[in-house]
Amino acid sequence: MPEESGEAFIAVRAREEIVGGADELVRRFAGGLPAEEAGALAAYRWALDPAGPAPVTGRVLDAVPADLDLAVEERAAIKAARDRARPLDERARAVGAARALGWILGFAPVSG
Repeated sequence: MPEESGEAFIAVRAREEIVGGADELVRRFAGGLPAEEAGALAAYRWALDPAGPAPVTGRVLDAVPADLDLAVEERAAIKAARDRARPLDERARAVGAARALGWILGFAPVSG
């Protein structure tokens, strides 16, 4: 009987869905990702491998992020995206991270 992994899902998304989202971004933007998409990719990668820095706060975790970890990072991304003192590219990257993290958490997509 196959062994079940407690990490099959990250929040409401299957790991495979998140991997697919990351792979799709890399495929679509092979020549280089715009800032927003780079933020989304950073969020996907952090959710899949939390040993790397979180996309906005830079936090590093020892295990797959719990819903609370994802939500904290998503809120930090929203705050960064709204901070007009930040450079435009940094804000766009934060928008991408917030949308990706919201999607992983199961929130409905938001428009710009």
